[in-house]
Amino acid sequence: MKWVLIVIVCVVVAVSIAIVIESREKPRGYGYPANYEITFKDDVQANASGAAESLDLTFVDLDGKQVAIEDYRGKQNVVLVFTRGFPGFVCPYCSAQTSRLITQQAEFAHRNAAVLVVFPGPKEHVQEFIESSGRQAREKTGSFANVPFPILLDVDFHAVDQLGLRDDLAKPSTYILDRKGELRFAYVGSNSADRPSVKAMLAQLDAIEREPK
Repeated sequence: MKWVLIVIVCVVVAVSIAIVIESREKPRGYGYPANYEITFKDDVQANASGAAESLDLTFVDLDGKQVAIEDYRGKQNVVLVFTRGFPGFVCPYCSAQTSRLITQQAEFAHRNAAVLVVFPGPKEHVQEFIESSGRQAREKTGSFANVPFPILLDVDFHAVDQLGLRDDLAKPSTYILDRKGELRFAYVGSNSADRPSVKAMLAQLDAIEREPK
């Protein structure tokens, strides 16, 4: 009888542990089926503001070279996209967004826009992020796709803090500046999935390009 009670107690404990583990919150973006299609907002309005001076930022690229936003002034529009960084896993929304920027690079170039993607925080996992983004881009195009724009580092969160984007690492955010360096669109996501789509970004650039020069 004692042996039976011990077995019953062990089973109950094991089931309880399994339920607790299963009910624990998983990283945001996980738990979807493999064919789940992540979508972003096509119809979106700017929800943030700020002076262009706040975007006079300087980053470091993967080769250690400094890249300043002001370098593009007078030359190109700029689409500055902040990912979340690495919150313990490759953010699926960040890699999905970046993969679409990769596959639609020609559309941005057609609108004379430079795409800059920022990876905040420690850089140890940036290669995992790049590989995930490139893999998704290849799945869309069927061919190998290098990242055709700079991946910029904000290791000490200087830019993130200057723009008030700090979260667990950073809130996903998009800024669009015109050739004059004026801020024309700013969107700060309220959660990991809350981002403008590529279609929405291109619409903002089209509006800029339609203006009299």
